[in-house]
Amino acid sequence: MRTAISKKGITKSIKPTTKFISKKTAPKKVIAAAKTKGIEPIAPLVNPAPATPGSPKSKQSQLIALLKNPQGVEIKELMNATGWQAHSVRGVISGVIRKRLGLTVISQKMDGVQHYRIEVA
Repeated sequence: MRTAISKKGITKSIKPTTKFISKKTAPKKVIAAAKTKGIEPIAPLVNPAPATPGSPKSKQSQLIALLKNPQGVEIKELMNATGWQAHSVRGVISGVIRKRLGLTVISQKMDGVQHYRIEVA
């Protein structure tokens, strides 16, 4: 048993508690249970843009290749190319492309949509 001090300075005895940890359910059992209840399981994530033989291999190089377009590229196109969420794409543009690689990225709003491009010297 442990003792604790309350706000008034009086000690009380505290009984230790035990936590019950449930066993992890195997994915096969979850899928089987979902089928019996009529629930459709979520499809596994798939890479939305498989690399073609002529395309850049890493996702960062895919972003850089798309950003070299003189008209710029929308955030949705960058998201589709990499399979990342918008905040991840913006983070790579800010942290990696601007800061680490030292490239100048220009963002412009055209027709109400934000476009990003790398300034080519």
